[in-house]
Amino acid sequence: MLSIKKNFKTYSCLINNALKIDDRGAFVLPFELRLKDQEFLKYCHLDVDWDIPSVSSEDLPEEFDQKAVKLVDLFRRKTANIPYECMLFFDYKTGEIIYCFVEDNLDGKIREEINEFYFEGKNVASIHNHPKGFLSAPSGKNFQILEIENEDYELICGHDEFWILEAKGVFDKEIVEEIREKAQFFYFHSINFEKNAENKIYGDSLLKYINNKVKNNIKLIKVRYH
Repeated sequence: MLSIKKNFKTYSCLINNALKIDDRGAFVLPFELRLKDQEFLKYCHLDVDWDIPSVSSEDLPEEFDQKAVKLVDLFRRKTANIPYECMLFFDYKTGEIIYCFVEDNLDGKIREEINEFYFEGKNVASIHNHPKGFLSAPSGKNFQILEIENEDYELICGHDEFWILEAKGVFDKEIVEEIREKAQFFYFHSINFEKNAENKIYGDSLLKYINNKVKNNIKLIKVRYH
């Protein structure tokens, strides 16, 4: 789970010239970050699996620029077969990368810190993977997007499914906690079933709850890979 710093302007901006993708889909890395951002270098060196199903512009919100679409598809191809989590924060209208986390540690889970200062003036989305053996749908912790002022979308690359959580703005703490409690309830209900059924029951329950019961400008979408 991420630690969030709320827009402290005393920080110097390491990422004024944010990371970009060029027209060929290759990353452009500013010189000042070539040696400092070791996690990004790890991410760059992950193998790309060109044989797995893609993520296309048809799967993503219309607001996503083609460079952002390439970034998402490449992320899916790099992380589909790894046993740990990776995460990017990026501008979905330019393809600029703001943060990159690669958690190849003992448990493979993301425990990092972000500073919302770097999100100012940007159209922020995040993407992370759920490795094989984990549920594809968002966990309760993934609803941390509701606590981040400038993050509009959270994309989750599950092993079997691709999920999009849209939530623009900051939400009351009570709403966030209620959603997390419901997600936990759905999870404990689903574990009584076989693994394949568990994933479907949990995901479908969460999908219906978010889209039919929560009335606060939050939308959850499930996309099949193709």
